Amino acid sequence: MNISKDLLNITSWMAGEFSNREQSLDQPVWFVNLVWWQRPIPFNVLGSIAIFAEQANALILDRPYRQRILQFVENDGKIQVKYWGFKDPAAWSGAGRDRDRLNQIAINDIEPLAGCLLDVSFANGRYKAEMPKDAKCCFQYLNESRQVVLGFEVSADEFWSGDRGVDPETGSAIWGAIMDFYKFKKIQDFSQEFQLNSATKY
Repeated sequence: MNISKDLLNITSWMAGEFSNREQSLDQPVWFVNLVWWQRPIPFNVLGSIAIFAEQANALILDRPYRQRILQFVENDGKIQVKYWGFKDPAAWSGAGRDRDRLNQIAINDIEPLAGCLLDVSFANGRYKAEMPKDAKCCFQYLNESRQVVLGFEVSADEFWSGDRGVDPETGSAIWGAIMDFYKFKKIQDFSQEFQLNSATKY
C-alpha cells in the first residue's frame, strides 16, 4: 500500500499526548485544562491508518471521555478523515494510556458516525481538516441524538481542536471550542507506534 508523504506527516504529527495547560491558564473562563490522547490502532482494523482519540480534564485523568476513531483515507491525492464511534465507549475508557488495550480493538467494536467526514488541506506548515459545507455530524449519547461540528489543525508540535457541540435547532455552539480552538502542545510523541508493514499491530 502506497502511503503519501502528506498522509505520513499528518498522522505522525497527530500521534501523541497533548496538553492545553498554557491556554487554560491564560483564559481559564473559556478553556478547561485538558489532556488529549491520540494513538495508532492496528492497521488491519480498518485496512488503513487510524488513530484512537480520547480526552480528560487534567484534574480527573482517570475519567477520560469522547472515545473515538479517526480513519485516514486518501484517494487521488485527497486526504479525508472519517470518524467512528465505539458501541460501548466506557469499555475503552483509558485506552489512550494503554497500548495493549489499543491492540485489541476490532471492527465489531466500532461503528461509523453519520456525516462525520473531514476534508484535509495544507498551508503555511499546517494541516487543516474541515467538514464539507452543509454536512451534519450526528451521534447517539444517552439515547439522544447529538450534533457536533468537527475540525482541527495540526503542525509538528501542536494540535488545535475546533470540535464543538451545537444546538440542532439554532446551530449555536453549546460546548467545546465555543470561542476559539482548543490549542494543545505535544508533550509525548507516539508516532513511533506506526508500523505500516505489520498486519496485526503497530
